[in-house]
Amino acid sequence: MAGVRPARNVSGGIMPVTFLAPNRVGAGNIHGAGASDRVMGKVLISVAGLLFAAVPGEAHEPRGWLDTQVAWHDNVTNAERSEDLLPALEWRTELRAGIQRALPGGHRAGATAGLRTEIWPRFQGLDAVVPGVAMSWEFKPGLGPYRPRFQADWEGEWVGARERDRGGWGNAGRLMVRQRAGPAWLFTAGHEWRRFAARGRAFDRQGREWFAQAQWSFSPTWLVGAEIRRRVGDVVSYSRPPRPDLAAIGKPLTFVDTFEQAEPWLAYYFRAESRSGSLELQRTFRRLALSLRHEYRHTLHAGPGYKNHLTTVRLVREF
Repeated sequence: MAGVRPARNVSGGIMPVTFLAPNRVGAGNIHGAGASDRVMGKVLISVAGLLFAAVPGEAHEPRGWLDTQVAWHDNVTNAERSEDLLPALEWRTELRAGIQRALPGGHRAGATAGLRTEIWPRFQGLDAVVPGVAMSWEFKPGLGPYRPRFQADWEGEWVGARERDRGGWGNAGRLMVRQRAGPAWLFTAGHEWRRFAARGRAFDRQGREWFAQAQWSFSPTWLVGAEIRRRVGDVVSYSRPPRPDLAAIGKPLTFVDTFEQAEPWLAYYFRAESRSGSLELQRTFRRLALSLRHEYRHTLHAGPGYKNHLTTVRLVREF
C-alpha cells in the first residue's frame, strides 16, 4: 500500500469578497441543501461512471478503501493574533470504491466514487457530508520498476455543510510525476489547481499548489515520508471584534457564529502564500495502514500572517 497523507479536499482556501455591509452566517441544517443539489450529487457520480465505462481496455477488479483520521488543529481560526487562536479536533471518515482499466501503450485509466464525513466535536458549524468522484490517467513509458510514471487527475465533489452557506461544488485538477530510485525510495512532484463555488459568496475559494514528496521504505512494513508544499490562493482568518484596523485597510468582512462564542466573530479574506512541510511515519499490516503525520504551515501576506500545526493519526483499510 502506498504512503498515505491526509486527504485534501477541494474546498480549501477562500476567495476575497467585498461586502457593502457585514453579513452574518449562522448555523443551519447539514441537510439544508435543496432537492436540486441532492439530485446533482447523484448525477455527478453517475456521469463519471458512464464516462469511465466508455473507455476501452482491460478492467481490473474493483477495489475499496475505508479511510478514517483524527486531526488536531492548533489554530483552526487561522488567527493572526494570539488572543483569537482556537484549537480543535477533527474526525474525518471516507469510504471510496474504484476501478482501473489497463490500456495499450503503457496507459491506465481509473475512476473512484466516495463519501466523506467531516465532524468537528467542538465547532459543529464546520461539520459536512461530502460525496465526490475522481478520474485519473496514468502513463508509464516503457517497462521496469524504475521508469517514471506521469499522472493527470480530476476530482469533483459536492459539500453538504451544517452551515448552509459553506456548502457548494468543488473541483480540482492535478498533474504529477513519480520516480523510483532503487527499491526503497519513491519521489513525487506535481501541481494542483483547486476551485470551490459555495452557496454563500463569502466562502468561495480558489488556489494553486506545488508539492514534492520523498518516501523511504526502510523495511517491508515501515515507511517514512517527507513533503513540502507551496500554495498561492485565497484564505480566511477569524477574529474577535472590533477590528477597526481591518476596516481601515478595506478588508472584506462578515460575521459568523461558527465558533459558538458569546458574540459573533469577524471573518476576513485575503490572497496569500502558504508554505508547509510535513513528516510522516507509516506501518502497514497486510491490507491495513496506520500512519502518524505532523505538518507545519506558515501563511504570508501583506499583514502579519499566521501559522498552523496539524497532527494527524490515520488508518486506511483496503478491501
